[in-house]
Amino acid sequence: MESPQSSIKALVKEIKEEMFSNLDLYSIFSPSAYDTACLAMIPDPGQDDRPMFKNCLNWILDNQKEEGFWGESNLDGFPSIETLPTTLACMVTLKTWSVGEENIEKGLAFLHANTGMLVEVNKHHFPHWITIVFPAMVELAQATGLELLFPDELKGLVSNILLEKHQFLKM
Repeated sequence: MESPQSSIKALVKEIKEEMFSNLDLYSIFSPSAYDTACLAMIPDPGQDDRPMFKNCLNWILDNQKEEGFWGESNLDGFPSIETLPTTLACMVTLKTWSVGEENIEKGLAFLHANTGMLVEVNKHHFPHWITIVFPAMVELAQATGLELLFPDELKGLVSNILLEKHQFLKM
């Protein structure tokens, strides 16, 4: 005779299989451009001149916003502060695999035109992760040969972000 517990487990398994058998996870969760870029940077262990996750690289190539950034807009349709490290990560990925030169140029144009405004608007309430990730992505972008041209007034704001990073890490 079957125990009530094993009967319940069998029903749960059946329900799960029915619910998730035809489910496309991308229909529930929208892909994170930053996470996708990080995955696309990983080289294939068998061929280190190719990405391990080629579909992630293709997603980056196909999902740049018309304005030149990757990531989400805020409720008003403007890029959020999170688009700065996300756009840098996507451009680093493209540069790493020597593809998407047009995408990179469009991303650089977006960053040069909007970084100052986005940093200035958010300077009093940066999410803590931005103070860590944004400077790291700037350094990584420069290390891959991307030319980030920040005006002098922005250099001071970026320095403040670096200072916040060091203060946050001390805590």
